[in-house]
Amino acid sequence: MRPSALFPLACAIVAFVLSMLCLFAGHKPGFMEEYHILTLNTSTLGHNLIPTTTSSSGSTPTATSIGSLFSSVADNITSTIEGDIGDDINNIIGDVADKLSAELGIKQWYSMHLMDMCEGTYTPNATAKGAHLNVTSCTNETAMYHFNITQQLEKELELGKLHLNLSDIDWPSNIQQDLNDLDIAIDALFVLYCIGIGAAGCAIIAALIAFFLRGSRLISLGNWGLASISFLALLIASIIITVVQIKAVDLINKYGNDIGVYAYKGGKYLALTWAAVALMFLAKMAWVVEFCVGRARRSREYTEKRASGGGWISRRKRSDEAALR
Repeated sequence: MRPSALFPLACAIVAFVLSMLCLFAGHKPGFMEEYHILTLNTSTLGHNLIPTTTSSSGSTPTATSIGSLFSSVADNITSTIEGDIGDDINNIIGDVADKLSAELGIKQWYSMHLMDMCEGTYTPNATAKGAHLNVTSCTNETAMYHFNITQQLEKELELGKLHLNLSDIDWPSNIQQDLNDLDIAIDALFVLYCIGIGAAGCAIIAALIAFFLRGSRLISLGNWGLASISFLALLIASIIITVVQIKAVDLINKYGNDIGVYAYKGGKYLALTWAAVALMFLAKMAWVVEFCVGRARRSREYTEKRASGGGWISRRKRSDEAALR
């Protein structure tokens, strides 16, 4: 038995589990929803449609940003009044955001996962500190899923009470156009995760074989190869997902903030995928050490055998010479 194989075996098992979670996180409502790739806060989408009155024109309604209105009201009140009224203002803002999304017929948030998209509401409300994500539904689980937020919003707006479309809320077409440019990267992600998971699974089996078969450098080399394949696949996937997060969030915020859409990166998902990369790197290096140690041990054994064999030949030669005398 080879106890030293237990460490890379443990690393491969944990990396395999983490990679599977990266693949299947959010594949059904309530399953690891917080481990999304990115999330869109749409609780204030359409705020530019709400009429408000300006102080300079009496009661003449004008369309202004409800977000800036709330900010100015909160600043004015909290600067003069101290106490619990600040919490009341936050609750009012949250209630209005809840009602706004309900009137439009859309959800308050949408999250992107590797194989689907989920949506839902914030609990207790959209602006509450530490608001919980309440999942209402997810799309069908699909390999190489493409995140089409425009299509989803269009469908929900048409079914809403106001029967609007995206042009009514000034939805920028650039958002979906730029997201579509990332589809190839998303497809590559799915393939790379599958390769990484498959290689990690094979590495687990090979490590078990190495544990019971002591001293085989060929097995160590094979384990290193499998761990390296898994490591490289997960490394490339993690780099891609990091870049996709940055680009997608930046472009959504660039075009969507003006109409009340805000995108956020999924930090927990990044932690998950990079942890899997780190573990497979440790497994790979462990097999490098195991191979080198095995090679050094074989070399030492060969030297010892040669030395002992040479001594026997020398003694035999001296014995023969003595017999001739």
